[in-house]
Amino acid sequence: MNELCAEYLVLTPYQWVRNGCIVFDKEIRKIYQKEGVEEPGTVITHGLTSAHTHLGLYPIRTTVAYGLRLDDWVGEYAWPWEKFLKENPELSYHISITAIQEMAANGVTAFADMHFNEEEVLKAVIDSGVKADLSVAIMNRGVFSDYRHGIEENLKLLKKAQGHSRIKVRLGPCTPRLLTPKEFRDVVDTAKEHGVGIHTHLAEVKDDELWLMRKWGMNLRDFIRYTQLDTIDSLIAHAIWIESAIDILSRSTSTLIHLPRSNVYLGDGHMPVYYLVNQGAKVSIGIDIAPTYNIRDDMKAFLMLNSGMTTPALIELPYYLATEAGYKALQLGTGSIRVGEPADIVMWRTVETPEKPHPLASVMLTNIEASEVYVDGELIFKDGVLTRLGEDRVENSRIALKEFIKSFRARSSS
Repeated sequence: MNELCAEYLVLTPYQWVRNGCIVFDKEIRKIYQKEGVEEPGTVITHGLTSAHTHLGLYPIRTTVAYGLRLDDWVGEYAWPWEKFLKENPELSYHISITAIQEMAANGVTAFADMHFNEEEVLKAVIDSGVKADLSVAIMNRGVFSDYRHGIEENLKLLKKAQGHSRIKVRLGPCTPRLLTPKEFRDVVDTAKEHGVGIHTHLAEVKDDELWLMRKWGMNLRDFIRYTQLDTIDSLIAHAIWIESAIDILSRSTSTLIHLPRSNVYLGDGHMPVYYLVNQGAKVSIGIDIAPTYNIRDDMKAFLMLNSGMTTPALIELPYYLATEAGYKALQLGTGSIRVGEPADIVMWRTVETPEKPHPLASVMLTNIEASEVYVDGELIFKDGVLTRLGEDRVENSRIALKEFIKSFRARSSS
C-alpha cells in the first residue's frame, strides 16, 4: 500500500484538502487530512489527459508555428514526414517513447493517439506503463491509397491490444476530406461490429462544410446523420466550426476535443468552448501537434484565449477538461480523486510563494515538472525518468530518433 501527503490534495476542479493524504494500491483506498503542515509547495492531483494526440508528428512539432495554413502545412511537412514514417515503422516506437517521456513529466497519465504504425506506439505504451486510446488514421489517399488497408491495420491493432487493461482501441476515420461519406460510414459500421468507438477530425477549418457541400451536397448535419457518427462513442478533434450540428452531437456520446495551440498556430479558428458546453456538449482538451507535448501549455493557452469572456471560475475549467472530462471521454474513470477510483495520481513540487497559493494555478501556470506519476498505483515516472524503462533506454530512443532524422534530411535534400 502506498501513501502520499501534500500541502494540497486536489480532489476535483472545485475541491481540495489542505495537508491532505491519499492511501492507494491499484485503486484509491483512503483520503484523509493530516495534522501539521506538509512540505510547502507540494500538490497532489489526478493524472491529466491529452484526448487527441499525434505522437508520430513529435519530431516536426515546431513546424506548426511556421505561419502556414493547415492544408499548406500538411503538404509541406506532414505528408513527407508521414511517408518516411510509414517506411520505417520502428521509428514510431522511438518517437513515442520520447514524446511519452515529455507528457509524463507534465502529469499526463492517459492520452488518445491517432496516427500510423500504431503497433509500435502500442509497444511504447506497454513499455512505459501509461494508459492510451489508440487508433489508425484511415484514409483513401496520402499514406493509404485504399481506406480498407487502414481498416485492416486498425483491426490488427485491436487484436494485438487485447489483454492489456491500460489500452483501448478505436477506429480512426481521419477526416471527411480523406474519405467519401460512404467510406466513412463503412468505418463507423465496422467499429460498431467490433464494439469499439471512433476517433476523427471534423469541422477543423471553416472550409470543411463548404467542401462537403461542393463535393457531396451535404452540410455537417447531413454528413453526421448519414455516417451515423452521432450513434457511436466518438472523439471528435477540433470541432471549431461545429455550431450548426451541435444539437445532434450534444445528444450523442461524442466528446469534442479542444486543441488550443494547434488551432491558433495553423489559423484554424477558436473553438467556442463555453457556448458548446452551455449547449450540452461534452468537451475535453488535447495537445494534437504543438511545439511542446506539454498539456499544461494547452491549459495555459485556454486561459489566455478565454480571458475576459468567462466567469471568475475560469482556472477550474481547463483542469476539468484535462482530468474529469478527459477520463470520461476515454472511459477510464471519473478523473477525480475519490475512494474506489483507479490510482492515477501525480505529485508536484511547485514553486513556493509568500502568499497562500492556489493549487491549480501552482500546477498549471508555474514552470515545474511532476516529481512522481502513478498509473493504477504503479510508479511509472519519478524525477525525470520513466521508471519501467530507465534513463538509458529512453536515451537510446532519443539517439535512434536523431539518426532517423538525419536520414530523412539527407533524403529530402537529395
